[in-house]
Amino acid sequence: MKPGEALKPICVIYGQATFLRREALKRIVDRELGDGDPALNLSRLDGEKLTAAEALDGVRTFSLLGGRRVVIVENADGFISANRALLERYVESPSDSGCLVLIANQFDGRTKLYKSASKVGELVDCKPAKGRALLNWIMQRAQSHHNKRVAQHAATSLVDHAGTSQEGLDHELAKLSLYVGARGEITAKDVGDLVGQYREQTVFAVMDAISAGDVRAALNEWQQVVSTDRAAQGRAIGGLAWGVRRLLDARQRIDAGESPHAVARSFWAEPDAFARRMQRMTVRRCETQLHDLLEADLDAKTGGATVNSAIEKFIVKHSLLAAS
Repeated sequence: MKPGEALKPICVIYGQATFLRREALKRIVDRELGDGDPALNLSRLDGEKLTAAEALDGVRTFSLLGGRRVVIVENADGFISANRALLERYVESPSDSGCLVLIANQFDGRTKLYKSASKVGELVDCKPAKGRALLNWIMQRAQSHHNKRVAQHAATSLVDHAGTSQEGLDHELAKLSLYVGARGEITAKDVGDLVGQYREQTVFAVMDAISAGDVRAALNEWQQVVSTDRAAQGRAIGGLAWGVRRLLDARQRIDAGESPHAVARSFWAEPDAFARRMQRMTVRRCETQLHDLLEADLDAKTGGATVNSAIEKFIVKHSLLAAS
């Protein structure tokens, strides 16, 4: 526990950003458990299979070997709704022997429980950051966790290249921190040189195999992306759509009379290989692929398919179209 940091009888972690939830939980457990033995003093319970008595008795029970008890209730949305009155009474007279940690997707700020818990405990909002808030998070995260400065335009470039997943962005910040070494700032050029080039290579490897009509190679390239990037599935559809939009832009620039070699330089691509790639891409093909990726995104978000199955369906369809 950091000096001056007070222990809390109740903590609520809410919101759907699982990366932020994991980080908040680790920080809270480290603080509340202290030197206690996790095997004896820490309990993880499923809120969908739990009574209020079981949870609160666990918090109030003193450890025989000393130390605070920490009871974590996961999937706590229904648990909170069903036991709101009991939890309100607990917060009014909380136990000093332990900490109750509730993990939920939502926690209504208008309720008495929210207001009471905010006074005696800790509430952690793990809502995914978007827009300007995401750029601020990148700049703050780079400074606090990687000891690097990131200007707003560099943060914007990182989002453009790596997507909006905060876990994925932190992964890229860690790589960039190693890449710049002792230098105190990560620049937009660093982002382009490291993240941008890698992303273009991986996306275009998949798209090249699709354009060649090679289903097996395209699926293998996709699986390689997934196996080497833990955040790949979370940004997969957006990443491929970004790649197709880049190809569409290149095709339109070439059709308008720009030199293929000049366009290739903006893609970090070897000119001859890029020219061969663009021979296989038409405006119509790019537009059809963007339409199908939009459909894949909708299927994944509405439960019609998983992200992985939606991507594999896209790969198979367009590889077969290219081969026909």
